[in-house]
Amino acid sequence: MTQTEVRAFLHGIENKRDSALFSLIYLYGLRVSEVTLVERGDIDLERSRIVVRRVKGGVWTERPLFSSMRELIAPLIDHLVGDAPLFEGRGGPLKKRRIQALFSSYREAAGLAPHYTCHSLRHSIATHLLDAGLPLEFVQDHLGHRNIRSTTIYARITDHHRAAIFQKLESSPWIVRPDSSR
Repeated sequence: MTQTEVRAFLHGIENKRDSALFSLIYLYGLRVSEVTLVERGDIDLERSRIVVRRVKGGVWTERPLFSSMRELIAPLIDHLVGDAPLFEGRGGPLKKRRIQALFSSYREAAGLAPHYTCHSLRHSIATHLLDAGLPLEFVQDHLGHRNIRSTTIYARITDHHRAAIFQKLESSPWIVRPDSSR
């Protein structure tokens, strides 16, 4: 999804819980099964930290909490204690199928292509981080990949990224530029 598409998707969600849910998936590159693991105790608002639990052999880590995420989560956790799921469903955490159904309805409301899935948010943040100029190793760490080969699928160079690199090269003292006045 492009940045414009992600923005349209997220801004179209009026429900506060769902807005926090899909923002968390996007910003931290979570799989649907990983967002269902987030509990009240994983959020530390005082230190602005979140524990991210990865599946598929990924690394569990504590991460800084994006300030925008902090604002979305704070109202949701007032009534939660201990290991209560952050995103409650009937009798426990929201189910994967329910999250995917919510994604589909918000995707349709935003007028986005039907081939996008909830997992597209994970792919999108990876691409957006690379477009922002962050190294592949950071994206690997951010997504919880143990092997960098899993991350290299995102390493395609976009036109936006290519133009930014050429702008840097244009002013670099390390690149010899031909004298056009001859």
